[in-house]
Amino acid sequence: MTPRQIAAVGVARLGLPVPMAKLVTIQAIAAALQCEETAEIFADALAEWIRTRELESQCLEALCPLLVSPIHPAVIARIRKAIGHPSLASDLLLSLATGDPVVLPSWTGCHSGPAPELLTVEAEEQALRAHQFIAPLFTHKLEALQNKSGYPFLRQWAFEFSVLCDRTGNKGDGHLDYFIGSERGNTGQFVANKGHLARSAYLRTLACAVEHWGMPEAIAMRRAMDACPAEPIFLQLALQPPPPWAPVVHGRTSAESANPQELVCAVIQQMEAGLQHRIMHCSLAVIDEPLCHAELDVFALVRMQDDYDPQQAIDLYLQLPGEATPNRDSLRAFVSPNMRHEGTEALHFVPIMLPLIGPSVGYLQSDILCRIPYMPGSTSNVPDLELVPEADGSVLRSEGHEVGKWYWWPWNWKPSHPPKWPTPMACCTSLDSAVAQKIAEDLGGRLEHVWRLTVWQRDQHYGEWSSNSQVGFTRTLDVAN
Repeated sequence: MTPRQIAAVGVARLGLPVPMAKLVTIQAIAAALQCEETAEIFADALAEWIRTRELESQCLEALCPLLVSPIHPAVIARIRKAIGHPSLASDLLLSLATGDPVVLPSWTGCHSGPAPELLTVEAEEQALRAHQFIAPLFTHKLEALQNKSGYPFLRQWAFEFSVLCDRTGNKGDGHLDYFIGSERGNTGQFVANKGHLARSAYLRTLACAVEHWGMPEAIAMRRAMDACPAEPIFLQLALQPPPPWAPVVHGRTSAESANPQELVCAVIQQMEAGLQHRIMHCSLAVIDEPLCHAELDVFALVRMQDDYDPQQAIDLYLQLPGEATPNRDSLRAFVSPNMRHEGTEALHFVPIMLPLIGPSVGYLQSDILCRIPYMPGSTSNVPDLELVPEADGSVLRSEGHEVGKWYWWPWNWKPSHPPKWPTPMACCTSLDSAVAQKIAEDLGGRLEHVWRLTVWQRDQHYGEWSSNSQVGFTRTLDVAN
């Protein structure tokens, strides 16, 4: 194969319905666009791919590599010119990629006009409301706009969906169970043709609302972000190879599940010895055998009194997604707010970790959404703590100094997994021991770990899994390096 053929095949992997495959492809294309030897041929391949897409949502995937790392302005201009089906969201992503505001919108007229009054679209609206190929978020957002404005956003969405189905031939999604393999009871996140049709119809509805119903463009732009494949900064979180100590941590045995406290202490010790850091959060499989599977979640907190409830601490952390998240410094970094102990007296502990997942979640974040990463908050002696995405693992910095790391890596990864299991990934946040100690001192308590170990077991291969969870805490001195 010639280099141009290789580039065309590589870019075509964007068409796979598996979010992780899309994300890995996006990051590989971004790397190729930065390399002098491959930039031109991959720019050609990407421009051709985006030119031949039939749907607005598909065009957004082709723009994602431009957000991963700085790309030459000439390449961005070339990709912009090739977009066959622009939208509010494509203008938004290009603005983020260039750092410049959109001067001439490209999305004007990119809709079908208001739905004819006598046209029946109940079947299309019912299909969209069923949430089988599009998340409930889109229905909820359009319902809110409809209730506030009085305009028929949901009917317009169904109309645009019908128009796109007719235009593209409504090819369907094919046989997605191909990616599940022999485990027919497994579940997984897939994004195929109908999902793109629904997202594209959503973007076209917003464009129609701006041009025909007087919807402010700024509001439409915010709502268009919902259709983006991912919150842009998450595209820069590069997938890492498993660390050297991963086989030991992931390879615990089913016999060890009989003593969860010892198992958890051993895992934390191994991770901290390998990282030479304090573990602040981790989520990973620690047993993965045919008849036994165990998942461990560990969170750091600051203990104020001895009689706190570890189950309450775990529950609080698991309820934080959607309620709290670090700020974003555009595409540069996640920035943590200052943490305080005021208001936590009744808990007898201070939660110090924040989930990275924010209000805008795209389908490329599905593996992270199923195993949510956390980062520490800032304090007076660890100010301006931020998580900065980098190619070899995201870095935690305070006042410009590196103080920790964040990693995520695949382990026995497959596109699907048994129901209620987390995605087959792992994530870990760690801090320099002295920095972790400063956070505890600033909050007037002692650093500890709370943990939850969930064990699934079955009697035979392909049998039904049963599960149980245990929680506990691990004193810092118990796991000292």
